[in-house]
Amino acid sequence: MQSGFAPGGSYGGQERMSVVDPDKKLSAGDQVTFEIVEDREGGYPRVVTATGELDVPPLGRVRVSGKTATEAAATIKSLLERDYYYTATVRLAIDQVSKVQVNQGSVILSGQVRLQGPQMIVAGEELTATAALLKAGGLTEWGNARKVKVTRQRKDGTTENFEVDFKKITETGNVRSDPVLQDGDRIFVPKVIVRF
Repeated sequence: MQSGFAPGGSYGGQERMSVVDPDKKLSAGDQVTFEIVEDREGGYPRVVTATGELDVPPLGRVRVSGKTATEAAATIKSLLERDYYYTATVRLAIDQVSKVQVNQGSVILSGQVRLQGPQMIVAGEELTATAALLKAGGLTEWGNARKVKVTRQRKDGTTENFEVDFKKITETGNVRSDPVLQDGDRIFVPKVIVRF
């Protein structure tokens, strides 16, 4: 059976693996090679499912989206060693990054932001308020970077409002106060009130 897949986890062309960023987080559609060294069966080609999972025998499906290949391998290793292996050496390599981004929802940006309107949330990737604003070209010269408003509609119909200090986050790099956005969130950048 010739599938173009060589034992040991390569698809014949090693050069493809060298161009993939090792810190790239896995997402739907990514092609990977998964191997348990102790099995001595070589690697298995796999594709991350639309729900962000990887089919790992004998575990079944394991959620890997949003993790690097190293982080995903560590998760799989701990699951295998919990129930199936005394020691499991797991190798996971990204062979090809998906060319298609899977939409997991969207957020709406308005007010004093350079590019107003909807912005897609890509499956397997976190989108923070700051990242969304930077993707939209940042704030206009009149944008109040200290009082960016995020509105979230809860499932029970009530709304939750919080304020983000975009200026502080971008200047200090402190991301603890940078909320991860959810489908349907609205970001509003108010105008700076100028007092003379």
